[in-house]
Amino acid sequence: MTRREQHFERFGRVIRWSPLVVAVILSALWIAGAPPTVPDVRFSAPVVARPGSTIGLRAWQLAEDSDGYTVIDSPPVEVELRKASGLVAASTTLVESKVEGREGHLGVPGGPDEVVSLVAIARVDGQTVTVERTLYVQTGIESKLRRGRSVNAFQAYELGPIRGSRRDGAPLTLDPRIEEGACVPGLRCWLSVWVGERELGVRVRPLAGVEVEKGTAPAVHQFARFPLVVTGQEGRVSVEAIGAGGETLGSREVRLPLVPGGIVARASVRDGRATLDWAELGDARPVLVDVFSGSRWTRALSLEPGDRALPPLGPGVWRLQARRDLSSDNTAGVAYTVLGAAEGSSILERGARAVLDDAARAGLDPLGAAIVDGKLPSASTEPALRALFAVPSFDVVSVGAGMSSRIGIDEAHEVAQAHRRWTAAAVILLIGLVVSIALLRVEVVAQARARAILDRLGDEPAEPPRAPPGRGLWALVLLVFALIAVLALSKGWF
Repeated sequence: MTRREQHFERFGRVIRWSPLVVAVILSALWIAGAPPTVPDVRFSAPVVARPGSTIGLRAWQLAEDSDGYTVIDSPPVEVELRKASGLVAASTTLVESKVEGREGHLGVPGGPDEVVSLVAIARVDGQTVTVERTLYVQTGIESKLRRGRSVNAFQAYELGPIRGSRRDGAPLTLDPRIEEGACVPGLRCWLSVWVGERELGVRVRPLAGVEVEKGTAPAVHQFARFPLVVTGQEGRVSVEAIGAGGETLGSREVRLPLVPGGIVARASVRDGRATLDWAELGDARPVLVDVFSGSRWTRALSLEPGDRALPPLGPGVWRLQARRDLSSDNTAGVAYTVLGAAEGSSILERGARAVLDDAARAGLDPLGAAIVDGKLPSASTEPALRALFAVPSFDVVSVGAGMSSRIGIDEAHEVAQAHRRWTAAAVILLIGLVVSIALLRVEVVAQARARAILDRLGDEPAEPPRAPPGRGLWALVLLVFALIAVLALSKGWF
């Protein structure tokens, strides 16, 4: 075999083996792109806390069943509070929820302001999985939890102007509120109307999408109450003040706050302990309950329909949010309860000051201001508390979807996989260049041999080609390899 034939044989091997080498590179890249086999454990906890307080905790695992559907598992989870030195200052074991995941609370030790770590340690199929997040412990720090509820403009609470006045010319008070904070279409809710200092009658007329069980009611201790059922996606009523002779003194339209498909919640106090009652469409089911002091998440628990008493919470103004599952923040039912009067004040005044201290509502609640100024009789404590917390009960405090154990792992894997994709693309493009050069060399040599044979046979030499020989084939091969290199850079495939 001549030296030129040996060159042809080597070129042939390069061309024959190049598709197999590219296939091996792509297969290895695809296998390396598989996500790491680390369980997806989620951990939800506050970002900030005060020294000596408690914080609510929830943990759960996102997994897949045999059919590929996402399910929520509840592996054993222990939570540790670690200082900057790594010393464990407090720990707790979360209990299994009656609904989903694990839940509990952890006491934050008192002391100077500092930055600590919360570490959730889960055991899944014999594997230890950890999720770590930062907790800022400061005396005066404000909560960072998001507040709000997603509804359209026709489902938000809106009061119209008061039309009319008393005969003596004094301003008329007519303040209607939904006691549960929001109505749910198909469920009963209560409209509480504060009429101010004088005892008046109140009449409610439905305007759109509302059924009123009783149209007229007297104001007892300055409050009148009406059971309503919203039947549509918008509810509007007209509230009228009725004088002693039955004449209409004034009226006011109100758009009722609505949460389609939500939960209606109401809190009460029995024997010094808070009790949460809730209603929802369909059969009664257990609910997740998150306890807040203001907007600070302090406890996480769950309740059965037959056992609605909460554990002892201690004195304070407590916000209770009941939801069906871990992803139902927007449809949660909200209720408030006040336990224990502050020194030198009543339970009603303590609740009023909590409402007025809210930065978003400071000085904007006439009922709260009237309570602090002592303009309500002591007999109106219960109806006043129901009306006082009606408006802030519309919003929910979101505890978030939780931090995943896969966040850092997935990010590191994606960085490494991106490096592999670029390396594979470079190698494939290099192989394409080698193959293209080999094809070009083969065609140049073949044309030279053909020309030499023709010369020996005595034929006239052909005209020299105007373009480089083999231009089309080697360029086509190079284009194919370039397309494969671009494919290797695709995140959707690799």
